[in-house]
Amino acid sequence: MSFEEIINKTPSRQIDLQIIKRTKGDIKMNGGNDYKLDTEDESIPRKFLKKEVCAYSKGDTLYLNCLPYKVQTWYTPVISDGNFLIIRAGLSAKSKEYGQTIAAGVMFGAVGGAIAGANAAMLRKLYAIDKKDNKIIPITESSLKELLAAKPEVLQLYEAAINKKDENVQMKFLKLLNEWN
Repeated sequence: MSFEEIINKTPSRQIDLQIIKRTKGDIKMNGGNDYKLDTEDESIPRKFLKKEVCAYSKGDTLYLNCLPYKVQTWYTPVISDGNFLIIRAGLSAKSKEYGQTIAAGVMFGAVGGAIAGANAAMLRKLYAIDKKDNKIIPITESSLKELLAAKPEVLQLYEAAINKKDENVQMKFLKLLNEWN
């Protein structure tokens, strides 16, 4: 129910929920991330699952609610956990990529705007959530360099990488970042 509970791995509530992979059609129509929570218990409102639960896990994977971070609604799995929670989530409506995608579609009228909105809903980006202050950091070439600055030898390896914007390359260095003490 809170970020502190996530960090300490001490949930204050035990609720049996289903983790549901959302369809591409649902995401294109309604936006949001790839997973949602559901329950057959009618006493638990959908609004509670969408807005008040910070994270959910059945043991092997932690699903983080992206709404508080303003990277769309619903949940995404944590890819790496260490100094940071690394996630791959939808674009923030304030992000440069989101604005460019929508602007390109709007040039073609309402239909173009709708198609652009559906396409923007499907785009995903890497983010690091700092466990010290619960701040989300969109991963870009420059933000990753800033994060790696504390380890000059690792930063040097990153700077020598061929395609620094490639998500696989970035993920490799984010995992290294999570292994530091």
